[in-house]
Amino acid sequence: MSIAKTFFGNLPNGDGVDLYTITNKNGSSVSLMTLGGGIQALKVPDRNGELADVVLGFDDPVHYLNTDLGYQGLLVGRVANRIRDAKFSIDGVEYHLPANQGTWTLHGGGRFSFTNWEVEEATDNSVTFKKFSPDMEDGFPGNFTLTVKYIFTDEDVLRLEYTVLSDKKTAANPTNHAYFNLSGKSEGTIENHYLKINADHFTETDSDQLPTGELGEVKGTMMDFNDLHKIGDKIDEPFRAIIDGIGYDNNYCLNKAPRDFTQAAVLYDEESGRKMEVYTDLPGVQLYCGGWLAKEGNPGKGDSKVIFRRGVALETQFYPDSVNFPDKFPFSYAMPGEEFKTVTEFRFSAE
Repeated sequence: MSIAKTFFGNLPNGDGVDLYTITNKNGSSVSLMTLGGGIQALKVPDRNGELADVVLGFDDPVHYLNTDLGYQGLLVGRVANRIRDAKFSIDGVEYHLPANQGTWTLHGGGRFSFTNWEVEEATDNSVTFKKFSPDMEDGFPGNFTLTVKYIFTDEDVLRLEYTVLSDKKTAANPTNHAYFNLSGKSEGTIENHYLKINADHFTETDSDQLPTGELGEVKGTMMDFNDLHKIGDKIDEPFRAIIDGIGYDNNYCLNKAPRDFTQAAVLYDEESGRKMEVYTDLPGVQLYCGGWLAKEGNPGKGDSKVIFRRGVALETQFYPDSVNFPDKFPFSYAMPGEEFKTVTEFRFSAE
């Protein structure tokens, strides 16, 4: 294993962004950037041993700051996904947050994703990023520190270890927003990838895709991924939890005890043979296929553009808006002085 630090580029405010690239004995590598503690590139072999980058992203760090380009590869905090009406309460105290998406809060307001993180430690096979948020920043209670340790192994496993520490009872739901395309090609949508999600239920949503507090059954619907099949098979079927023309952007309720570490999903590209398994101790995973991205005109890496349905995000998480349904959804607050930890792994192989 080895690690190399390089300069990626400057942001409009003059801050520099660094890349840390970990390479294993097989030549597989992951490039992690200080901006948003994000995954900038991830190169793994196909069935013939040919390496290719399987995450979407950009050659210029400035593009990662554009919210219309979908939080490519970035860490998200303090709370991922949607919070209805940009507010929630803890122990009778109401907290008001940035309404950065319509009338609701998306991805905690975006602050964690669009600033540089401190590198706490770098070793031959890991990088640990740290972000501090003071009490009441963006309306969230608690002096809040999030550390995320990325570990890359010789077995092509990328492990993300999240640790939260706060001095007040607060909400925490961090995730990573990488979009995967296992083909490694610069063209083609995600629709031909095969997907399995180990979930019998999803969170019901309203017309804005905000959770209603109810769960729906996937069986017999276009939402069912319990058996491996192509993402594109039913992505455009009309369904109450899907916005026409967008496709999947939904939380799946995993078939597991809340903190058991088990397989959540499998993504497979038949042509290349690349397979990715997602493991997590969290109760949910958001399936998003880039349906809100522009169909043309966006930048990317080389000829691989970040456009409509080019990649799929599988964001491990507590259910969206759990802060407003803490008694209905499986959810844990970060308690004062107690470390809150969660782990997700992306395991790569080829068949």
